[in-house]
Amino acid sequence: MKTLKDASFSETDVALPDGNETVYSADMDLGLALGTGQERPELELIITVPTLTVTHLPDTETLTVSVVAGASATPTAVIAGSVAVYTGAGGAGAAGSTVRFRIPSDCARYLRVAFAGSTLAGDMTAVDAEVSLVF
Repeated sequence: MKTLKDASFSETDVALPDGNETVYSADMDLGLALGTGQERPELELIITVPTLTVTHLPDTETLTVSVVAGASATPTAVIAGSVAVYTGAGGAGAAGSTVRFRIPSDCARYLRVAFAGSTLAGDMTAVDAEVSLVF
């Protein structure tokens, strides 16, 4: 299990969306463009979403976490949709969790994490997720 965090790729204040918006973590430049002949080390993302109250995530509403990548900054190509899905239930919101995602060896140079609220999701902007790159 990889546990060494890269300080330059650790973001602890990714404010979650308001309603059905999508917000993104900061771009992570993995430093190697594909096809350069250099091998990229094995990397993982650790994505932590805290517990969400019913105000943040009403019953049946969702927060979907995806990983996007691209050859240039501000990537938009989804390489892993629905890495985690949080669903409000029982008038209690949704329990938080930490998800580990192994970055594919053929991943493009730039990477970021998308957090998308469903149509009637509540205001989650006061809640921060954490995204870290480990190797």
